[in-house]
Amino acid sequence: MVWPAVGLWFGLQLDPTMFGKSPSFAFIAAWGDEGTWSAVIGLCAVLRLAALTINGTFEGFAFSPHIRAFASLVGVGIWSQVSLGFLMAFLTAGGAFSGFIGWSTMVVLELWNVFRSWSDVGKNAAER
Repeated sequence: MVWPAVGLWFGLQLDPTMFGKSPSFAFIAAWGDEGTWSAVIGLCAVLRLAALTINGTFEGFAFSPHIRAFASLVGVGIWSQVSLGFLMAFLTAGGAFSGFIGWSTMVVLELWNVFRSWSDVGKNAAER
């Protein structure tokens, strides 16, 4: 899930007028400009990368699944807002439905990541 965060982060950095190019961004733009969204999503990307680095570097670190779960919950929060913005734009501003489908898929994937991380917490607790 680092890839969508990094991709949108870079996209917003490279195209600071992105929100004005499509009615699909109407609600997202009302909640914050490209710079604000870029900063929030960039922090999400850094947090996800840090969680993956910790998970892959410190074998046996008991709190690795907790950190992964937290990073995934942050992703759920951000992607659900992006998805909601695209859904509202589709329903009221002439936006495309595909944006909602694409970004809500990220919410589902992050929820799956939360589930998997918490199952690892349970496995670690059972092993101790």
